[in-house]
Amino acid sequence: MTGQNTTNTVENIYDELKKRIIRNIYDPGEIISENALSAEFNVSRTPVREALKNLQNEKWVITIPKVGIQVSNIEVNELRNNFEIRKALESLVITTLIEKGIPEEALEVLEQIGKECETVDTSSLRAIELDVLYHETLWKLCNNAVLLRYLEELNYMEQRWWYYMKKLDPTLKEVGDMGSLVRLTEHIKQRDLDKALDVMHKHLEYYIHQIRSAFFS
Repeated sequence: MTGQNTTNTVENIYDELKKRIIRNIYDPGEIISENALSAEFNVSRTPVREALKNLQNEKWVITIPKVGIQVSNIEVNELRNNFEIRKALESLVITTLIEKGIPEEALEVLEQIGKECETVDTSSLRAIELDVLYHETLWKLCNNAVLLRYLEELNYMEQRWWYYMKKLDPTLKEVGDMGSLVRLTEHIKQRDLDKALDVMHKHLEYYIHQIRSAFFS
C-alpha cells in the first residue's frame, strides 16, 4: 500500500468512525475493538490505530489501560459551554454576511433549503440534516476557514448530543419553528442585523432548550 493510499485509508476510517460516534451508532462508553475494525475495513491494524489516534486527539475516544479504546462519554457541562461559544460565532457569521452582502445565487440556495424546512416533520432526522445544511451554507459564505473549522467542530458535538437524545426519545423535535430559517434568510437579504440576530438567537435557544429538557426530564 502506497503512502497516499494509506493516508486515504486512515481518513476514510476516521470519517466513518467519527460519523458513528456522532450519530450514536457507537454509544457513549462503548469499547471499540481494533481487531474487529481491521476485519470490517479489510485492512491491517495500522490504519485503524492511526484513525483512532486522531479521534483520541479530538477527544472522541479515550484509551483505558488494560481495557482498550472507549467512546468518550457525554458531559452535561459541555453542552452549555459549546452553545455559548457557538452563539457568539453564529452572531459573527450573521454580522459579517450582512455587512458584506450575499450573492443572489447563495440567497436562492438558502431560500430553497428554507422552503423544504417549512414542510419537513420537525421530529424527523431530515429536519436535523436540513438545519445543519442551512447553517453550514451560511458559515461557508464567510470565506473564513478558521471560523468554519470551529463552527463545524462545535456542531459535530451538538449533533452528537442531539442524536443521543433522539435515540432515547424518537418524538423529540428538531426545532419548534423551522420557518425561522425562512425569516432569517429574509432578514439577511434585507440586511436587517437586529432582526436577523434575534431570529438566530431564538432558533439556537430553542434547540438547546430541547436537548436540556429531554436530558433532565
